[in-house]
Parts: sequence; structure tokens; C-alpha cells
Amino acid sequence: MEFEKKPAAAYLVRDEIEKVRREKGIAPDRFREFAKSGWKDIITKFCYTFLDMKKQRVSSLAYSWLNFRVGLAHSEPLRCGADEFAYFSQVRELIPQEDRDSKLFLILSEGWVYEGYAEEIFLVLSEIFHLEDAYIVSPKFRWVICHCDDGECAVFSAVKD
Repeated sequence: MEFEKKPAAAYLVRDEIEKVRREKGIAPDRFREFAKSGWKDIITKFCYTFLDMKKQRVSSLAYSWLNFRVGLAHSEPLRCGADEFAYFSQVRELIPQEDRDSKLFLILSEGWVYEGYAEEIFLVLSEIFHLEDAYIVSPKFRWVICHCDDGECAVFSAVKD
């Protein structure tokens, strides 16, 4: 899978996340950008696990949720509403109990990959302005929560056993 060079605008969200991380005092062992040498593997595994690769023709992750594979189990969408903090608290509840204390992956449509715990991931997401699509992925790639900023909603999707 080929990855396109990130446009300059993609760095806005990365800079914003780093600012929030510093301002909130989030420790790197709780939330950090994923290893420079491994992020492509995480995105590739995400794509081949959750996306229909016949439809996902471009290397951008923007609107990838439109190309989710047939056969995934989906929740009803959670709508954002006026209170983003309450919304992200509800989205956090979509995480299966067995993964609530695990490090998760956060993949942004701009191509950035982070790893961290749910509390810190949702704290960061609730604070950033330049957010578009965000995918919170289980450590074993069994489920994904897709947040779409345009649609102001989130959906939980899981691989069926």
C-alpha cells in the first residue's frame, strides 16, 4: 500500500494534539505519537482489516468509513450535539469492557497514528479543532470506533467471529 505525502494542513492537527498533550500534562506513556518506524504497519493492518480494499483506491484515510467492508457489525450512530465532552464520554462507552484498560490506536484521517489509553485519547479528541475523521482501534484489530467530524457522529464497528 502506497502512502501519499501529508499536505501542510495535516500538520495543524498534529501540532494541536502536541499542544493539548503538553497543556494537559499527559505523560508519553499514556498517549503519544506511534513509533516513526511502525505507523505504516498500523495503517496497513487497519485498512486490510476494516476496509474494502477494492473501493479504497486512494492512499488517503479521509472518508475511509465510506469504504468499510461488508460483514462488519455496526452500532447505531452516536450524535455529537452541543456538548462535545459529553459526546466523547458516550463514545468512550462503546469500547468493549475487555479493552477499556488497554492501549488503543488512534488513527487520524491525516495519516497520523497515536497510541494511548481511552481516557487520554478522548481528552485530546475533545480539545482539538482541526479534527476530521478519527479511528480508535483495538489493540488486536477486532473493532474500530469511527468518529466523523463532518457528520458529527461516531459508530462502533467490529469484525464478526
